[in-house]
Amino acid sequence: MAVNCERLTEKLIDFALHYRSEDIPSEVIDFQKRILADSIGVMAAAASLEPACLGFIEFARENSPEGTCKIIGTPYKASLLMAALANGSLIHALDYEDGHDAAKAHPNTASIPVMIALGQALGRSGRQVLDAMVIASEIAIRLKLALTVNDLTDCGLYSPPMFAAYGAVLGASRLAGLNEMQTLDALSLCMTQIILPGQSARSAGSVLRGVREALAARAAMFGVLLAQKGVHARMDEPFEGAFGLYMSCFRNGYGPETILGGLGERWEAGRLRLKPWPCCGTAHAALDTLLRVMEENGLKQEDIRGIHLVVNKPHLNLLEPHEVKYRPKSLAAAKFSLPFTLALAAVNGGVTLELYTEMALEDRRLLELADMVTYERRAQEKPEQFPDDHVEVIITTADGGKYSSESFVSPGSPLMPLSREQTEGKFFDCMSHGLRPYSHEESAQILDAILKLEDCPDFGSFCALLD
Repeated sequence: MAVNCERLTEKLIDFALHYRSEDIPSEVIDFQKRILADSIGVMAAAASLEPACLGFIEFARENSPEGTCKIIGTPYKASLLMAALANGSLIHALDYEDGHDAAKAHPNTASIPVMIALGQALGRSGRQVLDAMVIASEIAIRLKLALTVNDLTDCGLYSPPMFAAYGAVLGASRLAGLNEMQTLDALSLCMTQIILPGQSARSAGSVLRGVREALAARAAMFGVLLAQKGVHARMDEPFEGAFGLYMSCFRNGYGPETILGGLGERWEAGRLRLKPWPCCGTAHAALDTLLRVMEENGLKQEDIRGIHLVVNKPHLNLLEPHEVKYRPKSLAAAKFSLPFTLALAAVNGGVTLELYTEMALEDRRLLELADMVTYERRAQEKPEQFPDDHVEVIITTADGGKYSSESFVSPGSPLMPLSREQTEGKFFDCMSHGLRPYSHEESAQILDAILKLEDCPDFGSFCALLD
C-alpha cells in the first residue's frame, strides 16, 4: 500500500507528541529498559576509562554551580543543558552502546542523556520517560534508514549523531509538553547546531568520534529549552523542504516511505544490537570469528603470521585509510580500527574495557600483529540484511598452517541477541568502574529499579539511586 509522504515533518511531530502510550507494545518498552540499563552502565564506565570525557565533565561542573541533574558515573550534578552535554560525551565514548545495524545508527545516544536530565528536572514518571525514549529512538532510526546515499563516502558526513539529535529533540518535546509549533521551533534550532564532517572518522588523533554525542545531546536540549522560551525558529519543512536537511546535506538521497511506512505499527526500536565488546559493531563478526578460530585450533598469538580478511564494503571504514587504522592515535580511533582490535583480541584472548588504554596504542607487540592483518573486498556482495556480519577470517601460522572460518551473524545482533546473563554481567562490570564506582549491591538496586521503571511515579527518585 502506497504511503502518503507529503508533510513529512508535520507527521513526525504528530507521531512524537500524540502517539498513545498504551499503543506502544509492551515488548518494545521492555527492550527500551534493557537499552537504558546498558546505556547507564557504559556511561558510568566511560567516566573513568575515556580521558576525552573529563573535559566535558569539568566544563559542565564549572558552568552549573547549582545543578540538580546527575552526571552518570560521577559524584557530580549539573544543569539541564550541561548534564546533557556531559552525559552525551559518555554514552558513545567506549563504543559499547546499542546500535541499529541496517541503519548504521546509534539512536539512543542523544536521547538517553537528554531524557535522563529532563525526566529528573520535570518530575516526569518513569513510563513517560520510557515512552519519550522509544519515540526518539524510532524516529532517529527511520530518518537514518531512509538514506539512499552513503552519508560518509557520498556526502562527506558522519551522520549518526545528527539523526540521533533529531530523534532526541522530538522525543524530548513530547516529554517537555511542547505543542506542535514549539516542537517545530525546537527541531529547527537543533538542526542549526549539529553536523559532523566525515573527516572526524578518518583522523588518527581526533577524539571527536568518541565524544560526538555530547554535541548532539546538547543541540537537542538547547533546541527544546529555547523553544520553551518562545524563540520562533520554525523552518518550513526542515526535513523534506527544497532546501531542507535531506537536500542540503544528502543530495535529496532518501526515501520518505521508509520513514513513514508502518510508523507506529512496525517498531525498529526493538531491533537493536547490544554489544558484547567495547568496539565498533562492524568489527564484531571479525572479532568473534578470530577468537573462535583460535580457540577451536588451539592457536596462540605467537603462532600467528598472518590474519587475512574477506570483507564487505562496510568493513573498509575500519581498515582505511591505512595510516589511521593501523596506527590509531586515540582510544576512539582504536575502537574504530579492525587491525588494532583484532591484535588486541589475539594477544589477550578477547576484548574487555580495561584493554583499550593509551599505553596499548604504543604497544609494539600489538602494532606488529596489527601489521599482519591483510584484507580483500568480497567480489560479489549479496544484498544481505546485515553485511557487517558477513566476514571470512583466515589465519596462517609459523608452521605453515592455515585455519579459516566464515560468519554471517555475530553475538549481540537481533539474530543472535545477548542473553539476560550476558547483559547483566556487562552492566555490573561497567558500573564497577567510573569516577564514582557502584558496588554490586548498589548496581543490583539500580537494575531492579530500571526493570520496574514504568511503575515509577517520579523519575527523579530513580535518579537518586545514582547518587
